[in-house]
Amino acid sequence: MRQEKERPKKKKQTGKARRRDSAITTMRLGRSLFTGGVRLVKKTREGILEFNRYAQSEPESVAQRRRRRPALSRNLTYLIFLLTIFVIMSVAMMVLNNASVTVDKQTVSVVGLPGDLEGYSLLLVSDLHGRSFGTRQASLLRTINGTSYNMILFAGDMVGRSRDPQPFYDLLEGLSANRPAYFIAGDSDPDPVLEEPRDITGTLDQMVLADWVRGAQERGATYLSATTGVTVGRSRLWLSPVSQMSIDIQTTLKILKEEVEADTEGTLEGLEMDRNNLPLSSWRLRQLQKLDESIRLMAPEDTHIALSHYPPTREYIDVTQQLGEAEAEPYTFLPAVDLVLAGHYCGGGWKLPFLGALYVPDTTLDRHGWFPAKDAVDGLRMLGTTQLYTSPGLSVTDKILLPNFRLFNAPTVTLITLTSAITDDLLGG
Repeated sequence: MRQEKERPKKKKQTGKARRRDSAITTMRLGRSLFTGGVRLVKKTREGILEFNRYAQSEPESVAQRRRRRPALSRNLTYLIFLLTIFVIMSVAMMVLNNASVTVDKQTVSVVGLPGDLEGYSLLLVSDLHGRSFGTRQASLLRTINGTSYNMILFAGDMVGRSRDPQPFYDLLEGLSANRPAYFIAGDSDPDPVLEEPRDITGTLDQMVLADWVRGAQERGATYLSATTGVTVGRSRLWLSPVSQMSIDIQTTLKILKEEVEADTEGTLEGLEMDRNNLPLSSWRLRQLQKLDESIRLMAPEDTHIALSHYPPTREYIDVTQQLGEAEAEPYTFLPAVDLVLAGHYCGGGWKLPFLGALYVPDTTLDRHGWFPAKDAVDGLRMLGTTQLYTSPGLSVTDKILLPNFRLFNAPTVTLITLTSAITDDLLGG
């Protein structure tokens, strides 16, 4: 028998080769779209000129119309064909736009930023809403893993109303950089804390936190339920949920301690309601104790960032900043923050050229959220003396009353770099 020649083994494609092939594919696709666009413009122009000649010509006889009918029919068919191609190209470009994740790079000035934090970078991700970007988030992870950052923050609605945490899990599992990761819940996410605790023996987190939160924690992310400090060199960066900025800590601590004592006594007496409530009240007390401990460790030179799903109003920020300016012990409120990071708006979902976003779900804005100002939709802006960055997000919130896809609004993650230099944004330029 004639032996078959052994086929040479295919070499495993390197990451560099894959990126080269991806770039070549993108270039070819762009060239094809450009060529198609040029041809479409040319044929459309010819069709319009033919229509103008027809409209301006002398009335024809019946015989002439009969002779011209096949030609007009062919032209009409051709115009319909061109229109169909235009629609298909528009849909294809929209699909590509929704599948391609971009990186918005922002430099944020923080007055008095310690030298250890100069150039420190935060990758802000929000509003995944359970969406998948390729198999196991391959497309999204290519963008994130190709970006250098020191910390990654998830600003809520990563699960959304789908109630399926797997896309969020795939993202966490695919992160190649071993960096601190923190997340909060959004308005469309399942409740992060259970209404009734699990009947198990374990930690308070295991007893009261929802499955999707526990799953994210098991994959290396930290649920930001209380102010947390991160040490960078000899400096500290503090992260707080925005909701804790308005808490009267000493008064609330007293109330929660009394609640835990009452639940403990009721549990010893065999009261079922108190037994079920004890893990929840104990967990809430522990979060407030963590907050109290953090405040006592926070120094004036430390950097303080708040994470929020909803972009807070200026009135809320002004009040909480004033409350946080008092430094006398016992500390009652969180110190003022240097920067607030938020999501929720998803860049408006739909954007129109030259007009911007059609709608964002915020009735406190002008026109109840319709045709909002550009700086209110996404990006960096000032709220009084405090800086707020609103993420464009990755998907579309169910609160936006438009079809469920993004239009002229690419999914975006944001790389925020901290600096002590004065930027134009801080100067209002």
